[in-house]
Amino acid sequence: MEFSYNFESLDITNIIEDYKGKQLDDLFETQKVIENGLGEFLEISRECGEINPITLNLKASRRRILCNLKTVYNIGEITEKRFINKGVKTLYDLRYNIRFREAANEMLSLIQRKDFHNLNRNKYVYDLDTSFCFDQDELLFFDIETLGIYDSPIIIIGLGYYNKEAYHILQLFARGLEEEIALCEHLRAEVLPRFKCFVSYNGKSFDIPYLANRFLYYFDENPMISEGDTPYKDFNTKFGHIDLYHNCRRKFKGRFPDYTLSTIEKELLNWERENELASNLVGICYKKYLKDPKKYIGLVKECIDHNYFDILSLPLIYNKLLECV
Repeated sequence: MEFSYNFESLDITNIIEDYKGKQLDDLFETQKVIENGLGEFLEISRECGEINPITLNLKASRRRILCNLKTVYNIGEITEKRFINKGVKTLYDLRYNIRFREAANEMLSLIQRKDFHNLNRNKYVYDLDTSFCFDQDELLFFDIETLGIYDSPIIIIGLGYYNKEAYHILQLFARGLEEEIALCEHLRAEVLPRFKCFVSYNGKSFDIPYLANRFLYYFDENPMISEGDTPYKDFNTKFGHIDLYHNCRRKFKGRFPDYTLSTIEKELLNWERENELASNLVGICYKKYLKDPKKYIGLVKECIDHNYFDILSLPLIYNKLLECV
């Protein structure tokens, strides 16, 4: 998120006029100040509106692993085809093969135990394939907005989760840069312990490493790794993580002009978001807001809306990918 992007490409005149005289308290119906031992921040609760994500068919991914004979050691493309031609189509069928039955039983045991850690070590198992290891309410959909691309404060953390089949969106917003530490503390202590798996769009490459660095900066520890792991090397070893970006690139290779989130929303979901703020302008808009909150209150509303639509689209994309399993 470099600051060399052309900010002039965004017409802010109407945004300034539409929100002239408003304050942060006027922007959202449901919001509250969260306070902990390290400070305060704003929590915004948002409804999904007409686009309400449906229940995810997570169990569909289990079938993909069971039918992928290559997950068994020493079975490649050619051997798999030979087995399929002979009617051996699942790992269950391989249990009757003298050579491969032990390895097949080991894979079946991992599947039965929902051992996503060891399943992910298999090069023929993609993170999407381990979806069945989790219940819907154990998934945390997330996206962060930052002031810059490297070693800068986090200003918004968008969170999505299911509760009783309904999808909820919460946004943690730092009203000033001094509130970032309280925001990170809340995420570390109150949010992460409630979930077992992350769902993101390019979060493995950006969001998780970024969060890990901020946790280490403030607390000298990373709550996303297991005890004994190297903190600067292993950004997340404790939670599952399904990264929709990499799955979209693999599933729909050559189908779309690019694989940015907005393109996937348009091409895969046939949906164009109401908010037009590009992600690379969020930091600039927030900086302007800090300098003159009264004048640029509309810009920070655009930043929060941008993050909201990111979180709203994640389960919709996830569901499309599960349908392709």
